[in-house]
Amino acid sequence: MVHAIDPIEVDHPRSRQSLRTAVDTERSPIRTLIGIAAAGVLTLGLVGCGSSSEQDAAPTDCTPTLGAADLAEEGSLTMATNATLPPMQYVDADGDVIGMRVDLGKEIAKRLCLTPKFVNIEFEAQIPGVQSGRWDMIDTGMFYTPERAETIDLVPYEVQAVSISVPSGNPEGISTVEDLAGKTVGVEAPGYEFDTLTALSEQFATEGKAPLTVQTFKTNADAYQALSAGQLDGTSIVESVTSFYQEDGRFETAIGGINEAPLAMGFAKGSKSAGEVARVLSEMRDDGYLPDLFEQYDVSGYEGDIAVSTGPLES
Repeated sequence: MVHAIDPIEVDHPRSRQSLRTAVDTERSPIRTLIGIAAAGVLTLGLVGCGSSSEQDAAPTDCTPTLGAADLAEEGSLTMATNATLPPMQYVDADGDVIGMRVDLGKEIAKRLCLTPKFVNIEFEAQIPGVQSGRWDMIDTGMFYTPERAETIDLVPYEVQAVSISVPSGNPEGISTVEDLAGKTVGVEAPGYEFDTLTALSEQFATEGKAPLTVQTFKTNADAYQALSAGQLDGTSIVESVTSFYQEDGRFETAIGGINEAPLAMGFAKGSKSAGEVARVLSEMRDDGYLPDLFEQYDVSGYEGDIAVSTGPLES
């Protein structure tokens, strides 16, 4: 059953390898994931039921440090995510929201003695939602920027870079950033990737190069649909996502490593949950859970202090 905006409980955490196996076994190509993700990113929640909710229930052998006054819903850690970024977070063929950041969010909730709940919603609604207390945390792979840290509390934990995905065979021969001059690239907006491409477009204009046309979409899945339909020369998202789409054989990563920066969990200013999640993430790094999870998904961890940050990070 589908309910607008209700938090969702999800199950079936899978590693990158098991995601590949699922695609092969179920004969569900990436085009199916694109369609599912595009449909699922609307402002809605999918309510889990049965044994999955029992598996995700808060542990009974510990006491939560976050109470009713600290949470959107007492006893639960409610997290916003945009499930259109496989293998980081996406809706699978069974309607479950899965991926690395779902696994991570569930482990955070477990260590806080809370029940994990996810709200699947487009990115542009996530910051206003966490500021108003509709959810406790943004768990969507949000890039850390000093400007963003002025509006919400951020806890850096992961590192990614912007990449460019193109049709298989790279018909436009895109291999460097300079090759994007004169091209049309799709991107989810607002976001760090959009800001990166916009700055690059302005740079090309200053240098007298052919313009880079930045075409915006509501979701990353929408951008990939347009790329598949031949309406774009490329799309832009983090490399962990472009690499996953490459496995289908219809797309490939043409450029990687653009504007590398930390990613962060997001919280309302001054929220107690920010400090508690930072504490748990630090423990995860120390006990090996976080490095092991990142290794499964070929992701780099943030090497700095995992702490609540409200301004520029120390280099």
